[in-house]
Amino acid sequence: MLFSPEPKSRREDLYDREKELEELSMFLRGNLGPMALLLGLRRTGKTSLLKVSLSEFKGPTITVDMRKIEEKGTISYRDFTRLLQEGINNITKSWKSAIIEALKKVRGVEISGFKVYLAWGGKNKIALTDLLDKLNDAASEIGTKIVIAIDEAQELIKATGFRVDIALAYAYDNLKSIKFILTGSRIGLLYRLIGIDNPKAPLFGRAMWEVKLSYFNRDQSIDFLMKGFEELNIKVNMNEIEEAVEELNGIPGWLSLYGYNRIKKTHKEALNEVKQTAEAMIISEAENFLKTRPQARARYIEILKAVASGYDKWSTIKKRAESTLGEPIPPKNYTEILNNLIAAGLIDKKDDRYVVPDKLMRNAYMKLKA
Repeated sequence: MLFSPEPKSRREDLYDREKELEELSMFLRGNLGPMALLLGLRRTGKTSLLKVSLSEFKGPTITVDMRKIEEKGTISYRDFTRLLQEGINNITKSWKSAIIEALKKVRGVEISGFKVYLAWGGKNKIALTDLLDKLNDAASEIGTKIVIAIDEAQELIKATGFRVDIALAYAYDNLKSIKFILTGSRIGLLYRLIGIDNPKAPLFGRAMWEVKLSYFNRDQSIDFLMKGFEELNIKVNMNEIEEAVEELNGIPGWLSLYGYNRIKKTHKEALNEVKQTAEAMIISEAENFLKTRPQARARYIEILKAVASGYDKWSTIKKRAESTLGEPIPPKNYTEILNNLIAAGLIDKKDDRYVVPDKLMRNAYMKLKA
């Protein structure tokens, strides 16, 4: 169902993502390198596309869902290994026995029945490279590739006391039976994690297959809603569809939620509920970003509000924020704040203009409190 609220797992439930699905499938079945980046802002359908592509892949897959701990200001090795452990335990039964047999030889792995447990500390602390070595060996022995997907991988930039990028670089160079998919909604932060512009980073210079998702345009948005309602045999006034499209900015996740709510509610009720939900989630995501920057919180918020209010030049945004704060912001610090906001996907830069990606984000930012 197009309007189903959970991420899709079947090709027929995706709307107008054939091109992107084929690009990701090409990576999985072909010789396009060991690492792919699946990029797009929140609620553009990355998780759905990932789930569908993995469901159609003929080998074992492991998904590490970083969304489960994204509210944390820092991420420990224990946090990460627990998610990795969960992903390994979710491998389909047809592949699990071979994987478990291989992992029995890894220090820090304990097997109980068909459950795998990973040690995150002490003398038996598991080394990621050892684990990846044995997963690679297992896949090679059974004549397949194993896919490790890290959803919202940019969250790993908050890791303390461990480096996943070093293990990924080792696997990229040495392990030919493992493929990685890193998804990211905060594209700038994901690029920082993999060191795309940092010659000293372990993954610098490695070719990566990129698949990008964007918002629906107006025609796509209207067609998506019309097809979703037709699928449910619900008749909806075109004026209502056009208002929903205008208010929700072509964001697939919000359009889908509107359609789902509209099944039992009036147009106004469904639209207002989506807008309230969207604003609450956007504020929550902004707060997760801000909690790691408490000393500069007020500056970040006033700069966000200035951009959301329509100030779009470097100088005018700065002047507006300083006027509200009642204090100057040194140019170096101000530029760093702008770059961090762009990297986090909270604002965007188009040519020499700074903008908020959509109307829902603009409205949400105006409600942030310093």
